[in-house]
Amino acid sequence: MSSRPGRIHGSLERARGWARWAALGLGCLAPTLATIGAEFQINAPAPTLDRWMYPFGDFDGARPVSPTWASFDLRFDTRDGQFLLAWDTANRIPTNAPASRYLVTKVRVTVEHSPLPSQPSFVYDPTYDSYRTYLTNALALPDGDTGRPIELYGVGYRGGFNALSFGEASSFGVINSINNPTNVSIGTRNAYAADFGTDGQLRDISNNVGQAFEPFEVAPFAVGQTTAVAPGEVVPDGTRFAFDLDLTNPLVMGYLQTALRQGRLPVMLSSLHRARAAAGGIGVGGGVYPNWVTKENLLGEPATLLLEGVLISDTDTDGDGLPDDWERVIFGDLSQTGEGDFDGDGASNRAEFLAGTDPRNAQSRLRILSVTAGPGVVTTLRFPFASSRSYRVETSSLDGGWATAGGTFEYSGSGEARWQASAPSAAALQFYRVVVAE
Repeated sequence: MSSRPGRIHGSLERARGWARWAALGLGCLAPTLATIGAEFQINAPAPTLDRWMYPFGDFDGARPVSPTWASFDLRFDTRDGQFLLAWDTANRIPTNAPASRYLVTKVRVTVEHSPLPSQPSFVYDPTYDSYRTYLTNALALPDGDTGRPIELYGVGYRGGFNALSFGEASSFGVINSINNPTNVSIGTRNAYAADFGTDGQLRDISNNVGQAFEPFEVAPFAVGQTTAVAPGEVVPDGTRFAFDLDLTNPLVMGYLQTALRQGRLPVMLSSLHRARAAAGGIGVGGGVYPNWVTKENLLGEPATLLLEGVLISDTDTDGDGLPDDWERVIFGDLSQTGEGDFDGDGASNRAEFLAGTDPRNAQSRLRILSVTAGPGVVTTLRFPFASSRSYRVETSSLDGGWATAGGTFEYSGSGEARWQASAPSAAALQFYRVVVAE
């Protein structure tokens, strides 16, 4: 992927007697296939595949319900029972366009709860709970509300699988390995609930409560909501939960764009409702947890997907440097130009198209937000980032051109990135710019 440095917008700043230059560089009806440069909508009444991801269950995708539960038995993933859902999109949306050209405007997954006749139902909780409220030791925090939430995540793969190759009959993963026969399945499942680590890559969150690993907070793509009952009330049979994915999170948006580019959108349902009534104890039943209807269920309604957006083509009929589709989506017509600056923030409309920022919002532009630097100090830059873009930091001194600077990037769901140099700076004067390439 080549970088395309473009127009520079920045200012000379001084701190600690040290000059830095912050610069912006730019770089279910019968399916009908949408065309590039067209709006798309998928309203799927059932998933292409759904499967209970549990080490001792459903290896052919035929169960009528898939429970999500937590195990606090040290031999298992804490998020022991997960529910994999996937929808093929290639028959409605063209694949293999640049990921950033898929402008997704809405994604909603709905799933139906159907408790077993002999099992009491769980309590509705529409808010995320910190991992610290699940801990089984003295460090646990009290849960501020009743119940536990249902969470939706992306899906990560191992064992040579990917979103297109993992199916309802694929291998779950390593169970009772020879080297560790008492570890039933910790960290071995071939498809797992995943959010994003600070490196911007998918990470397995099956053990975020920390039984076998250091605990950490997770960031669900969505938390299940329902209007059937009030928070704190018992969820009745047939209740449908809606999961509206957070499209303001550029990591989530990038996940969706990549999925559409590949032609399949997988998600994983997870919750930390106890599978057993007691805190530990092998063979202690009586847990209270959700049971989700699958497409094989003859009584309930399977999971549905509503997905809307626009696939941007390169067509630029007025030759103004802006793709027509993007211009219509953003501005409503073709009256703007690439050289124009609609929001007056110093970045041209063309620059904002390439950077993935909003040319209607003066606060949305690629810029260096802060710099920590100086001789003997590891330089740190903070800047906003957009979905499906890759970045590099370039450096220059007064007597030379621009060169790529070695360092590491960190990304957060809030849309802010941080870059740190690989070593302390020895220079008294250094210039930096951030370059983005589609």
